[in-house]
Amino acid sequence: MCDELHFFADGFDSESPYSSVKENRELELVFGLYDGRTILEKICGLDESSPLFTEILRAGEDIDRLSSVLGVEDLSSIILSAHSRREVNFAFRSEVLDEGRYYLGHAERSDESLVSVVFEELEHYLARNKNRERLFANLVRILENSPVALCFYDSNFDSVFFNKRAKEAGFDISALSVSSEGKPFIESVGSEETKRYFRSLIVDFQWDGSHTGRAKYSVDITDSERAKLELKKSRNKIKKLHEIALKLSKADSEERVYDLIVEASQKILEFDVYSLDIVEGDFLVVKRVTNSVPDKGDDCYNKHEGIAGRTLREGKTLVFPDISISIEAKPKSSDYRSALSIPIGNFGVFQTISTELDAFDSEDVELAEILAAHGAEAINGIRNRGEITRLTYNDPLTGALSRNGLEKFTSVEIEKSIRHSVPLSLMMLDIDDFKGINDSFGHVYGDSVLSWLVESVRMIIRSTDQVIRWGGDEFLIVLPEVTLEGAESMAERILDHLKKRTIEERAEITVSIGITSFLGDGDDIDRMIHRADSALYEAKSKGKNRLHVFRESQS
Repeated sequence: MCDELHFFADGFDSESPYSSVKENRELELVFGLYDGRTILEKICGLDESSPLFTEILRAGEDIDRLSSVLGVEDLSSIILSAHSRREVNFAFRSEVLDEGRYYLGHAERSDESLVSVVFEELEHYLARNKNRERLFANLVRILENSPVALCFYDSNFDSVFFNKRAKEAGFDISALSVSSEGKPFIESVGSEETKRYFRSLIVDFQWDGSHTGRAKYSVDITDSERAKLELKKSRNKIKKLHEIALKLSKADSEERVYDLIVEASQKILEFDVYSLDIVEGDFLVVKRVTNSVPDKGDDCYNKHEGIAGRTLREGKTLVFPDISISIEAKPKSSDYRSALSIPIGNFGVFQTISTELDAFDSEDVELAEILAAHGAEAINGIRNRGEITRLTYNDPLTGALSRNGLEKFTSVEIEKSIRHSVPLSLMMLDIDDFKGINDSFGHVYGDSVLSWLVESVRMIIRSTDQVIRWGGDEFLIVLPEVTLEGAESMAERILDHLKKRTIEERAEITVSIGITSFLGDGDDIDRMIHRADSALYEAKSKGKNRLHVFRESQS
């Protein structure tokens, strides 16, 4: 009887101005489709003086509004379907056309651009057809194969009818016990894995004063609801990525950047297996890697090799739906099936893999690229700030802290010494007869001696100690949490180390060292430098190539 059935009902107010209008039992509307627009061309079966005629005419160019006027849901899709399929049959219940009666609709294309939609009241349709049993059989067949899930309960005979779509959806008698107050509502059916969504409407009716029933019409909107959920999920991911981007912009170290990239890849992008590798010289050094990766192997590899090397070289994202067919891929597990490799600017590569084929869609790629771009920007900012700091606070020749950085470093250490009552010592070191070295061998050689000295001293002192270039050939060494005796012992090790290096390298370089310590409240870095300078003067006056300690009793 038809190739498609739309069974919709819409609850209109019984006081509608059209509810008392008794029009003909048939109504025909003719629509024209032009360049994607649907326009009402003709109205047949209504008195032109009736309010409904006027309202339909006014809504003629707005099909959504016309759907509401008639009580037919999604009239636009019915017209479009009829235009493409030639024939569409549907049924609905309308308070507008004739006080809550049921109507059958028939839509078909009449020529290339016109679609005719005929509405006929159900009782009238049955009355004009003699073979009612056949008609009812056809109606049941229509309902049974309808794309709309239909549940019906007849209280008089205590019978229940579920059409094919309702059975497939998993509706049961409890589906008719919901009270929707005559308004459409959204519901879900099934487990989390098989969940489907429906827009439903429950209609109660009675006739002969006692015969009552309840019908439920449910349109499957799973695709649109899932699309909404995916859109919401995507927006939520973008929002969280924005939050991560803000944290990245405030990160004060590259290690913090690495942690934030991993956090976002796990919690936002939901990548379970990953590797974050950063360029250091000719190598990519693994900074972060999933604990579950078997046989992690070396923590660095040639930056020109493999998928990561290609990613870095080409500077673009590489997607591998099936890594088994990539000659560059060397997966550490046979379970790994697909991969995503993204450059982090010129600084490194972020990679993630999956045990599923073709696991990464366009959204995964786009969001991962956004994360990598923010990560690259953060690393670049940190390195630029580090370079500015180095140029501002470090001596460009030797790499030692400059005078500009002295106060910043020592003020922190003096405050810590006062607050926590920990010792703090200071050395002043001077190259013996440095002027003669410059005069004999030139300033280029003299500069190399200064760099050589700083390198030698750093081999002995701790990472927490700081070397400062104080003058041409004078250096300060700040020793946090080191007593005067400890500083004296360290100075002796420096002298011994320099002696061994000069013998090995056949150089004639010696230094003199003055030592002092922080005396507590009232003392400051200027006084400490003055005392260390006095001790250095004593060391030089006693023959050079030695150390001298400024004792508190000398103050």
